[in-house]
Amino acid sequence: MSQQEETEYETVTLTDEEGNDREFALLTLVELEEGTFAVLAPLDQLEAMESDEDEGPGFDLYAFAYKETDEGVDLDPVEDEALLERVFEVAEEVLFGDELDEDEDEDEDEDEDEDEN
Repeated sequence: MSQQEETEYETVTLTDEEGNDREFALLTLVELEEGTFAVLAPLDQLEAMESDEDEGPGFDLYAFAYKETDEGVDLDPVEDEALLERVFEVAEEVLFGDELDEDEDEDEDEDEDEDEN
């Protein structure tokens, strides 16, 4: 008997340029010298991935400059490509660090096996 774990996410509703509201899950906050950044993923994509036994295509990630104010939280899209890349690198390490390490170990083992032949 297997029991699926349901992950609870803090959610954020964002409105696109066409006025459509979409729910996003706050995956992590990344602290860099330039400030704090929120890494979000569409909630519907995360839920579909969690309910699907196959690994599937994954989900999209978005980064926003994150600032707490008296009225709530301000989120501004990160447009600088170099900064965006750094935010995602840190976020991937935080979110998938153990999985990334395991993948690297497997790749190294495969390389060693090939070198021995």
